[in-house]
Amino acid sequence: MSSPLRILQIAPRLPWPLSIGGNIGIFNITRALSRLGHEITFVCFATDTSDPSPMSTFCDVRIVRHDTSTRALSLFTNLFSTWPYTISKYRCAAMHDTLRKLCRERSFDVVHVDHIHMAPYGVMLKEEFGLPLIIREHNFETTIYERFALQQTFPPLAWYMHMQTRRLLRFETRHVLQADVVAAITDEDAARIRQAAVVRHMEIVPAGVDLDAHNPSDPSLEHSATITLLGSMAWEPNLDAVLWFVSQIWPRIAGQHTGARLIIAGAAPPRRIRELASERIEVRGFVEDLSGLLASSTVLAVPLRVGGGMRIKLLEYFARAKAVVSTSIGAEGNLGRDGAHLLIADDAEDFAAATLRLLHDPQLRRRLGAAARKLTEEVYSWEVIGRSFVQCYHNALGERR
Repeated sequence: MSSPLRILQIAPRLPWPLSIGGNIGIFNITRALSRLGHEITFVCFATDTSDPSPMSTFCDVRIVRHDTSTRALSLFTNLFSTWPYTISKYRCAAMHDTLRKLCRERSFDVVHVDHIHMAPYGVMLKEEFGLPLIIREHNFETTIYERFALQQTFPPLAWYMHMQTRRLLRFETRHVLQADVVAAITDEDAARIRQAAVVRHMEIVPAGVDLDAHNPSDPSLEHSATITLLGSMAWEPNLDAVLWFVSQIWPRIAGQHTGARLIIAGAAPPRRIRELASERIEVRGFVEDLSGLLASSTVLAVPLRVGGGMRIKLLEYFARAKAVVSTSIGAEGNLGRDGAHLLIADDAEDFAAATLRLLHDPQLRRRLGAAARKLTEEVYSWEVIGRSFVQCYHNALGERR
């Protein structure tokens, strides 16, 4: 076993509660590294109400108070900037000061940056303190903006999104070039990064799933013909997915299966989502007991049309041995195969047909669910992911030498 490493981890937010995929991915990486015996100092942005105690069990948490929320005025003033708006929100002198102070007081072996938004801080530490730099690309952010831009039909918004995409591509390319190791989450993202930049060293480290927290549920708990859409509405791709499903896919399902009902669950649903509620559509917002919701669902739908990286919630569905219908983008980066672990469909008619097929065929649901659970056990445990990151750190140390 190699000697424990002293890791400086920088993230855009405190990864708690574990209600969104980004938080789950960051929290579990940190926990896995701690359990492997490594020493982590974790620095992030947070608000005054944030509770660092769940993270403090595994690392030394340092919080920089800074508001990263989107504001109309800053969206407008960003028109006259060269920075991508999504990156500009994370520029903060106090973060620079905190990191410099830490590196003068302590010795670190490597700096681990979660998300490209925080990459400038990692580059600064590499240049000023000679620290090997790992950038964890949870998504290739440019891909998300590019896909959003292509979805827009309102010309001013399409222009704005294309402009932001160009800015983001320049920024993201410049910063991944300065990393000693880029840890992409999927083969697809790695290919996009390589197309944009000749990076020094690329590793593919997928997302993981807590197999103890997500066990197969009892099929007898399923409610008859219940389809569930789950995801935070604060993330625009989830919002787009729900609106597309309800307007284009749900009418096809409801018209052919009179007993089908739809549950839309996820934090921060805006008014236009809440107004979708009807006799057969339930909008729940944030759900405290996800285990109960998932166990009672007959089919879990992932109708994402925009996104990048990898869906942790899909791994959680797999770990619970649930029947899933997803778009190709929703299943991107996952080793699950169409017809073996889930059903994949990319247009509204096919997505509705796949969902109806699962609603009518319990044996197919069981077969797909069992295969999906086995896949998570073999490939996606967080301990395996943690060991992959340790190898990334040693590769970065080698690159710097």
